[in-house]
Amino acid sequence: MAWDAKRQFIWLATGIIVGTVIVYLDARDEKGVFDPQVFIPIEILLLVIISVMFYVYSRKKR
Repeated sequence: MAWDAKRQFIWLATGIIVGTVIVYLDARDEKGVFDPQVFIPIEILLLVIISVMFYVYSRKKR
């Protein structure tokens, strides 16, 4: 089944939004203070994983 553009956009946007919210919540310490030194590397990792998955699932099968 081929991925159409609308479905790709919906899954991409949902993955980035939900992933960012989860990473943001995980980047808070015990006192509830946001720690950008934790958020930035995990967010970059999330975006890399989503990008690789997007690339793999978007390729045309030969």
